[in-house]
Amino acid sequence: MSADIRAVCFDLDGTLLRDDHVDGVVRAVADELAMRYPGVDAAALAEANENVWWDYWPAVGDAWMRGEVPGDEVPTEVWRRSLAQVGVTDATAATEAFELHTALEGNAFALYPEAMDVLAALRDRGIRTAVITNGPSGLQRSKLMAVDLAEGFDAVLVSGEVGIQKPDAAIFALAVERLGVSPGEALHIGDNQVADVGGARGAGLTAVWIDRNGAALASEPHHVVDDLRGLLPLV
Repeated sequence: MSADIRAVCFDLDGTLLRDDHVDGVVRAVADELAMRYPGVDAAALAEANENVWWDYWPAVGDAWMRGEVPGDEVPTEVWRRSLAQVGVTDATAATEAFELHTALEGNAFALYPEAMDVLAALRDRGIRTAVITNGPSGLQRSKLMAVDLAEGFDAVLVSGEVGIQKPDAAIFALAVERLGVSPGEALHIGDNQVADVGGARGAGLTAVWIDRNGAALASEPHHVVDDLRGLLPLV
């Protein structure tokens, strides 16, 4: 156990929370919409949704993450554009799609299997914990509620609430301030090498990259783990 680490900060999506449900939810929404709107090809609609996200994201992504755009506005607009590509221009269709997507995704949120045990082990050791996550407030808070972690941390930093997003050092500084520790006493773990590793290093925290899929290393984390349990020897 490291005597220097008094707090651990976690990324949410892809670190604590599984993020491999996205394609399945989009296809389920597309299948349902194809039944509601005759003539719609579900596979074409799902593909359009993915393409629209990639095309639309550069213009609105950062603002959405910082809470400068209403949380439902971007995904609703993505579905509106996707539906238009398959010939559906009914003004209510995009709202239907967003509501259906929200409901199905809410049922799909799940933690990685070791997450609760690791969080419990950290609490047993007296380690303070935080979540630092990029995203709109309502969406990120709903994820924590869905997996019974709404009250599971000493601090929760959502970019859409604080107006700062990773990798900006300011959001990490705010996290350690709320935890009552110095940056050198905190460790941050995440799956994104820019937002999590680069951001944590830039803010003076110990940066741990969680690589669940054997990806190529393109940054300089202090440690690399393939499972959250790899944190425990570091604290």
